[in-house]
Amino acid sequence: NIHSFATNVVAPPAIHAGRAITAWISHAWCLDNFDTTPRLALLSPEPSSGKTRALEVIELLVPNPKPTFNVSAAVLFRSMTLEDDAGNILRPTILLDEADTIFGPRAAKEHEDLRGFINAGYRRGANAERAAIRGKSVIIETFPAFAACAIAGLDDLPPTVMTRSIVIRMRRRASSEIVSPYRRRIYFKQGEALAKRINLWVAAKHDELSEY
Repeated sequence: NIHSFATNVVAPPAIHAGRAITAWISHAWCLDNFDTTPRLALLSPEPSSGKTRALEVIELLVPNPKPTFNVSAAVLFRSMTLEDDAGNILRPTILLDEADTIFGPRAAKEHEDLRGFINAGYRRGANAERAAIRGKSVIIETFPAFAACAIAGLDDLPPTVMTRSIVIRMRRRASSEIVSPYRRRIYFKQGEALAKRINLWVAAKHDELSEY
């Protein structure tokens, strides 16, 4: 299942942390049944605490993952409107690593648009608007912002993001905590199969989930 797959290569800081990650992954597949989506914040005051590894595992299990560590607001806006061959919007699941380089005190002013996008996107119906020049005309482009988002970084996030997040305080695993070596080429196929099972479950439970 999701929990055993994730905790096989990541040592959560507590039992409830592994369960929270499992629930959030399931939530990402059910996003159309929710009006809000909490950010999953994997935070630690020190490096090498499993934050990035947790994002790598989550990437294998969520719909349309978009892993990034230094994305611009413009790129993220446009990723929200990408379509598949049938014209369906491929809403991404945003996996933002090294968030301290974006939200940290030295970089905060350079990424106000991105912070605003992440902050507002917890709510269905939230949009970002930008002016674009087309020839001699200026048009307004509207981009949906509602998307599931997992964030990993050192220290805390801005208060407005923290209050909308499930916060997991990661730590370096103890010598007594044994995890399997992570090899993407091995875990990719397992993750792909598990993701398909989650998708089928969500499809079967769609009407039931819509009642909540």
